[in-house]
Amino acid sequence: MKKWMVALGLALMVFGAWSPVFAFVHTGQHWADSRISYECDMQGDYTVQCENAVREWNNLSEADFYDGGANAEITTTVANYGNVDWSGYCDWYFDRADNITTSSNIRINTHFTAGYDSNTIKGVIVHEFGHALGLAHEDSLGRGGAVMYSNDERTVYTPTQDDINGVNALY
Repeated sequence: MKKWMVALGLALMVFGAWSPVFAFVHTGQHWADSRISYECDMQGDYTVQCENAVREWNNLSEADFYDGGANAEITTTVANYGNVDWSGYCDWYFDRADNITTSSNIRINTHFTAGYDSNTIKGVIVHEFGHALGLAHEDSLGRGGAVMYSNDERTVYTPTQDDINGVNALY
């Protein structure tokens, strides 16, 4: 009986301690297909970092963004929206019957981002494209664990494996 209890205790320690880590959180909506049109018609470095953000999502995940020009499903805007509580914001519109996203607008607030370096600007835009793809904020991993961390104190500026897993689970 004692050996059985020891074996059970060891099994619980080994298998109970192991669990796959899926910290990503979905917003509940997603695009009907992974092929999604976008436009990065911002200005200067914002356009460059927007293109870099799209390229990273395309290279690292099942997302398949393509330049849709004036008819893009995801539009981007950069402006001074004032001293609000966000440096980037993503609106999305979806059919409530099936949670299929139909369009999205990403806004970057220069009130805060004008003083950011290029890498941090790219991180804000990568984060907002994550929302457009269907990811919610993910704070349980800490500021270095996911680009979907909820504020600009994040220390990663490219999708992490957790962010990628979240997108790939949708598409």
